[in-house]
Amino acid sequence: MKLQEKEAKKLLKEHGLTVPQIGLDGDKEYVLKAQVLANHRKENGGIKFAKGEKQAKAVEKEMKAATVDGKEVKDVLIEEKIDFEKEYYVSFTYDTETRKPALIFSEEGGTGIEDREVLKLPLEDSSQFRFRQFLAENGFEGKEIIKLGAELQKLFKAFLETDGRLLEVNPLAKTSEGYVVLDAMMDLDDDAGYRHSWDYPERSAFDREKTSREIRAKKIDENDHRGVAGKYTELEGDIGMMLAGGGASLTNMDALIACGGKPANYTEYGGNPPTEKVYKLSKVIMSKELNGLWHVGGTANNTNILRTMKGFVQALEEEKPDYPIVIRRDGPNADEAFELLREKKEELDLNMKLFRNDTPMTETAETLMEMVETYREGPQ
Repeated sequence: MKLQEKEAKKLLKEHGLTVPQIGLDGDKEYVLKAQVLANHRKENGGIKFAKGEKQAKAVEKEMKAATVDGKEVKDVLIEEKIDFEKEYYVSFTYDTETRKPALIFSEEGGTGIEDREVLKLPLEDSSQFRFRQFLAENGFEGKEIIKLGAELQKLFKAFLETDGRLLEVNPLAKTSEGYVVLDAMMDLDDDAGYRHSWDYPERSAFDREKTSREIRAKKIDENDHRGVAGKYTELEGDIGMMLAGGGASLTNMDALIACGGKPANYTEYGGNPPTEKVYKLSKVIMSKELNGLWHVGGTANNTNILRTMKGFVQALEEEKPDYPIVIRRDGPNADEAFELLREKKEELDLNMKLFRNDTPMTETAETLMEMVETYREGPQ
C-alpha cells in the first residue's frame, strides 16, 4: 500500500515529526504538489511554486487540469514553502540479504539521489539504535549528532510501528528551528492492515486506486486460508489470463505478448484452492470484455485439477463465452477434469481447445492467438 505524500506526512506528524504547514494562510510563498504516485514529479510538472493565495489557487486549478507522468491529478497538496540550511536523504527499508531493517542515508538530499553516494546502516529492531554513533563515524559533530540522531530515531520508530515496507524522506531539511520533513513516501505492508485503523483507498501494484474487479478479487482470500486465488491485477488488454501458480506465470505472460496478445489481467491461483475460490476468480476475469481467455499452468504437485476446474466450469456455465478459450493444465485428477471440460465444451458449444503436459505451455499461446485472430475477423 503506497501512500500519497500528504497521507505519509500525516502519519509521520502523528509520530512526532515536523512537517510544513498545510493550506493557504495569507501572502506567503507556497509549494503545490500533485498527489499522484509518480516518479520525478518535479520534472513532470507535479511540483510548482506560488506567491500569495491568489496565485496559489490559479496554479492549483492549472495542475488539476493536467496529468503528471500520465496520471490524472485529482488532489493537490498546498503547503508553506520552507527555507532551510541543509537537506538530507533518509530512508528505511528491509535489506533482502540480512532480512533486517536498514537505514539508507545521504548528506545530499533532493532530486537526483539515485546518482549520489549513500551510506547504509543495518539495524537490529531489538537493539539500542546506534544512530548517534553512525553520525559520529561519518563526520558529524556536537549537537548535530544528538539532534539529527533523534530525528532518525523517530523516523525509524514510525517505520516499525506503521509496519512500513519503505519509508523515504527526501529531503529531511535542517532549518533554524529544527528538522522538517519536506517530502515523504511510505509503502505499508498490506498484510499488516488488521493491526491498524487505516482508511486509505485500495491501490493496485501500479500505484493507482484498485478497480472494482481488483477489490472483488482481493476479498476471495479474506478469512479463507485454503490456497490462494485472490491475486488479480487489471491490465488494459483483451485476453483474459487464468494463470496457475508457479514460476511460469510471468513467462507465460511474456509468451502471450510475444505472440501479439495483450493481457487483460495478471493473476495467479495455487496451493490447492477450493472450487468456490476458483469460481469467484474466474467470474472476475470473465466479467471484463474479452476476445480470448488462456487458462494455463504447469503440472501441479498438490493442486487437485478436478476441484479447481469445477470452479472454472461453473463460471463457464454462467457466462457462456463465445470467444476462444485455450486450456493447458495437468496434475492430480487431471483425467477426470479434462473429461468434465470436454463434456462442457460440447454442452455449451464453446470455442475451446484443451492441452495436457505433452504440449509446451508457450506453444498454446500461439494456438490461442490464431483462434483470436479468426474470432476478431468474424463470420466470412
